[in-house]
Amino acid sequence: MISAVVLLNTNSGSQDKVVENLKLVEGVEEAHALYGVYDLMVKMHALSLEKLKDVIRFRIKQGAGVTSSLTLMIVDN
Repeated sequence: MISAVVLLNTNSGSQDKVVENLKLVEGVEEAHALYGVYDLMVKMHALSLEKLKDVIRFRIKQGAGVTSSLTLMIVDN
């Protein structure tokens, strides 16, 4: 299982709608609005790195209202 945290910036006033949409995306465990440099935090997982990258690239980063992102891969030793 591969996990990641994705930090997102959104268009002004679109946080709530983006969070609602993210919670419907396959593999998303949590989605929360933030105060600070980033607007949203998403914790997610997938069975493979390729699947995780596809979901982030095509379902999250290209979602309505998302303007930028930073993906942090979770590494467990």
